[in-house]
Amino acid sequence: MIKSEIFEKTKQHAVEKTIFLQSQFKQHSSTAIIAGLSFVIALVWRDLVIKITNNILKPHLIQRYPYLSELITAIIVTLFAIVAIAFVSRWNKKSK
Repeated sequence: MIKSEIFEKTKQHAVEKTIFLQSQFKQHSSTAIIAGLSFVIALVWRDLVIKITNNILKPHLIQRYPYLSELITAIIVTLFAIVAIAFVSRWNKKSK
């Protein structure tokens, strides 16, 4: 009788651990997929910001300072990222 109780406890523990590992796998997999898709979205927006910056700047400025559009793009993307990180951090604190 004691052996069957130990067996049932061990079996229940194994089932709980399996369910926990499955949920962790799903959570980490979804995080990785979301991160990859976010990276693709960021690249598309980066290209758009570069094209807009190149069109706004006068051609003679781009010829004189070839990295000016990339500098302006980096500043815009950095500011956007700071605002997004602050928003996500605040959202995360509210959910806890």
